[in-house]
Amino acid sequence: MKVELKGYNEQYKQGVLACLKNNYPWMAEMSDEELYQWAMPFMEYEWKEELPDEIREFQHGIVFLAGQQVVGYLGFIYAKRHWQGYEYIYQNGTTWAVNEGYRIYLFKALKRANGLADVLGDFSPIKSVEETLTKVFKFKYIDRKVYRFYPVPCFREKLTYQVIRDENDLADEVLKTEFHDHHPYGVCCLRISDGKKEGFIFYRVKHRLWKKRKIFRKRRSILIVLKLTNPDLFYDHYREIVWHLQEGEHPYVEIDPRFIGSHSLNGFGIKGKTVVRLGLDKTGRDIPIDLLYSEEAIMP
Repeated sequence: MKVELKGYNEQYKQGVLACLKNNYPWMAEMSDEELYQWAMPFMEYEWKEELPDEIREFQHGIVFLAGQQVVGYLGFIYAKRHWQGYEYIYQNGTTWAVNEGYRIYLFKALKRANGLADVLGDFSPIKSVEETLTKVFKFKYIDRKVYRFYPVPCFREKLTYQVIRDENDLADEVLKTEFHDHHPYGVCCLRISDGKKEGFIFYRVKHRLWKKRKIFRKRRSILIVLKLTNPDLFYDHYREIVWHLQEGEHPYVEIDPRFIGSHSLNGFGIKGKTVVRLGLDKTGRDIPIDLLYSEEAIMP
């Protein structure tokens, strides 16, 4: 049977949920309502800057249709972004599910979806998707590990900190838009200054369960740095900054090495965690790829 590729909309909701349950055992254990609450961030998101018409059709993903049946779904997050005065379309891959027998259409769907964006990122691909993106679509590895900081007290306070609570507290229009779009998902922004220069850190705390434990499945929190505007300031004071972020909950703090440029971090309380961070910049401008407008920023 011929398979059609359509942009996701409300009429395909139940079919997509059924497809997700068919491909992920842990999703099959959830009710439709619970699963949709989990998937809602990438199936309903809207941003301050509206996307072009040719992208809006596929904004919330691509549906594979065999007749009237949904047999596949590829989720994406698209956003209009700016870097040094240049406007571009960014795309981040989210949850994908394609039933057996229909995965031969994956290449066609990815080609269409990837053609809509200038800069692309994928931060949690399974092995088969990782191979497809790198070998076929020429994605590059932009990081293979993240720094994870464990709580190490630092009682020197050389910096001043300001929690951004309203977008109007930010003078930069790009940062203002990024805060506006992400704050509803629990993303925080912190202004840091040493009196001469300043920087901003966007971050989000995720609470996770120990999946392998049947009892005492204590929630553990991880603070994920999503964007860093001043790598040098962070590097010069990272012990103090990380401890400031950890105070209270004392969560682990994770940051991608590319966020701090050529600097390298090591020492007591810092470990490397293996990850897969893939990116593709079709602009030729070496636009940095952060974690905003991605599943890391908006998913539970």
